[in-house]
Amino acid sequence: MKLVKVYDFTSMTTLDSDWTVEVGEKWANRELQHYVNDPDHLFLDEAGLHIRATYQDGIYRSARLNTKGRFAFKEGRIDIVATIPGGRGTWVALWLMSDDQRYGRWPRSGEIDLMEHVGNRPGLVYCCLHTEAYNHTKKDYYYATYTRPDVVGKPHTYSLIWAEDAITYLLDGTVMARHEKGAEGRLSDQTGWPFDHPFYLIMNMAIGGNLGGPVSPEDFPQTFTIQSITIKQ
Repeated sequence: MKLVKVYDFTSMTTLDSDWTVEVGEKWANRELQHYVNDPDHLFLDEAGLHIRATYQDGIYRSARLNTKGRFAFKEGRIDIVATIPGGRGTWVALWLMSDDQRYGRWPRSGEIDLMEHVGNRPGLVYCCLHTEAYNHTKKDYYYATYTRPDVVGKPHTYSLIWAEDAITYLLDGTVMARHEKGAEGRLSDQTGWPFDHPFYLIMNMAIGGNLGGPVSPEDFPQTFTIQSITIKQ
C-alpha cells in the first residue's frame, strides 16, 4: 500500500481545507447536543484535535466535522490515533459515509462505522456497517463489538482495512472484528454491500440519543482527542 493522506493534528495550528465543521441544533437518533464551531469546543494544540462537549445553561454543546466533497477514498487502510472520553451520555464516533450518495440517501449508499463508544458502556467499542437491506432500523445489520477497559482516557490506534469483499477492524494492530460481503446468506448486491465507491470521513461527539443513552450533566465537560489519521491504498 502507498501512503495517500496524513492528518497530523499535533502539528497543525488550523484545520486544513479538507475539513468542514458542521453546525446545528437538531440531529438524528434523538441526540441532545448542539454542534457549534468555536474554540471552546473544537481546538488544536500539541496533543491533537480536541472535540469538547459541555453542559451550560441547560444546553449540551459539542463539535462535528467531515471531509465531504473535499477528500474521500475507496478501499485501503485507515489508522486513527485517538483518545476516547468517559462521561455518562457521551457518544463518540469515527465513521465514513458515501461521498456522492451513489445509490441514494441513507442507508442505501452505506455507512461504515470505524469506531463508536458510549460513556454509559465504558470499554465497549462498536464496529458496524449499515446498508439498505441491513441497518439498525431493521434490527439486522453488520454488527460487531469488542471490549477493552483501557480504551477510555488513553490513546489507541483504531484501524480499518477496507477490501472489495470484506471490512476488517483493528485495535493497536490486532484484528478485533471482520465483516464479509455476503456472509451468513446476506445479499451481495448494492442493497447488501454498497461499499464500492468513495466515502468521506466524519468525527464527532454526540450526547445522549438512542445509543448514547441517559446523560449525567455533572460528568461534563468531556474531551475527545484525535492525534492523527493516516490513509494508505
